[in-house]
Amino acid sequence: MTETETSGNTETETSGWTTDRRHGSVHWRRLAFLGKGVTVGVIGGMAAFTYSLADLMTVSIDPVFVLVPLALSGVFAHLVAYDLHESIRVGLVGFFVGAVTLVGSWVAPLWILPYTSGARDILLPKLTGTAIVAAIIVYGAVYLGAYLSALTVGAYVST
Repeated sequence: MTETETSGNTETETSGWTTDRRHGSVHWRRLAFLGKGVTVGVIGGMAAFTYSLADLMTVSIDPVFVLVPLALSGVFAHLVAYDLHESIRVGLVGFFVGAVTLVGSWVAPLWILPYTSGARDILLPKLTGTAIVAAIIVYGAVYLGAYLSALTVGAYVST
């Protein structure tokens, strides 16, 4: 933190990743990182959903190839940000939006298809539990692993 002397008052300026005032208005920055985070989160969440339910795929490919867009969403969460501060924001928003997308797309057929309310009451806890486990194991591991790897490589390259 640097200090500048102005007319007898000491004014502090923060530098580094703790402030990003130089990058435009507050509303534009919030809209930008939310848009980036939601985009990478939805892509990652749908890729994790496709991997977890690979038996529903119409194309006969190895389900491991579906992990590539999931990992790329974690990498892009770091690459689309202009600095570390925004990268962390985009990464967190992307992680939580992707987890909600995965769980939501797993449970959505209960309301899209013509299930009775009794069938929904029976199936909802089981499907939600399975979706949360898939979100933690598949989505969390691959997305956060790719994101943290991109952070590490970015830090190594920048020094």
